[in-house]
Amino acid sequence: MAKAIRTNPRCTSRATLKELAAKGILASSMVGIRCIIRATADVIDDQGFDLWHLQRNGERLPNFQVGLVECRAWVSYNGGRAKLEATTDTRHWNNPAYPPGSAFPENELASRLLNQPDTKAAFGIPLNGLLYGDAILVRDIRRHWSLTKRGAKQGEVEYFNEMLSTPRTLIEGWNGHPPQIFFHEEPNEGDLIFTKLRYG
Repeated sequence: MAKAIRTNPRCTSRATLKELAAKGILASSMVGIRCIIRATADVIDDQGFDLWHLQRNGERLPNFQVGLVECRAWVSYNGGRAKLEATTDTRHWNNPAYPPGSAFPENELASRLLNQPDTKAAFGIPLNGLLYGDAILVRDIRRHWSLTKRGAKQGEVEYFNEMLSTPRTLIEGWNGHPPQIFFHEEPNEGDLIFTKLRYG
């Protein structure tokens, strides 16, 4: 998985980014770094960018299954805000026969993050404040840009991707959707000019 690289937005690029976005060449979205808080090891494993296209073949957590009550909240983490999603032991009408606490270990680190006094927009907080099994933490959420060219000839986007220098990932097309170029950081000025000349 590609390492997440972040840079601050450049004022000199604003006009070009706005123009390419208005023409539908570049699209922006808020993307963070997806991490898994391991219940058994009390460690956080980075999984790469929290983008569905990049995570669709990723690890499936056994405690995230239909019928288990999930808790979601914005928590403080490493000097910033992060989205936390975890499994609680709260009973619910559609819960399986077993409570998660009997099948999965307590996630002490996720529980500590959840129970901080500045936790916001929480949903499904358990009465005992405890979370079980591996949890998902999405940190360092920032604006990212993607290039999609509808109607592009076969191989066109892939060829254009090879000419760029900003760190990026080529996302293959699927179900009739064209390939995308996902930039790990704001596209550098050379790539923006090149994109404008090619597609603008």
